[in-house]
Amino acid sequence: MSHVPPIEPSDPARDARPRPRYGEYAPRSQLTPTEAPTEAPAEAFSESTYTSSAQVFHNPPPTKPKNLGVVAFIVGLVALVFALVLSVVAGLAFAPIAGEVITDGGTIDQTALSADDPGVAAFGVLSAAFFFGGTILGLWALVQGMIATVKKRGRAFGIVAMALAVATPVISFVVFYGVTFATAPEIFSSVG
Repeated sequence: MSHVPPIEPSDPARDARPRPRYGEYAPRSQLTPTEAPTEAPAEAFSESTYTSSAQVFHNPPPTKPKNLGVVAFIVGLVALVFALVLSVVAGLAFAPIAGEVITDGGTIDQTALSADDPGVAAFGVLSAAFFFGGTILGLWALVQGMIATVKKRGRAFGIVAMALAVATPVISFVVFYGVTFATAPEIFSSVG
């Protein structure tokens, strides 16, 4: 292997200045106009700048509040309790009517119903309240639970709220007919 000598610069003024050691920057006064400074001004970066930028990488991301999922869960519980209470009351109001209206063959005698009967009126009001109130609360819990699950703002509460919103109509249906048949057992004998 042959050793090639380094090429000497042709600018004598450049050779006359002292060269910085490895890892040092040339003093500003010695830079020629064609050379761009390789160092940022010392005033631009301070110790606090380095500290704050380093802390950004070491701090965990902020946690998102779980309020959205918690509110959806509470609305789902309120919808469930509302539906259960109205199902029990409507079942108690419907049982005497069902005992009078259902004939021996299991058919419904519509002439036995009268608009003046307080049980019919109570059952109608309870049915409307259940339909509108339960539907609004259930849809609210379902939609807000979906949003909470997607946005990860109380995901577990959002999933439970969606499950409650879906299960509430089924549970209230079972409770309504359970209370109705328990209160008026003669319905079974007339149907069977």
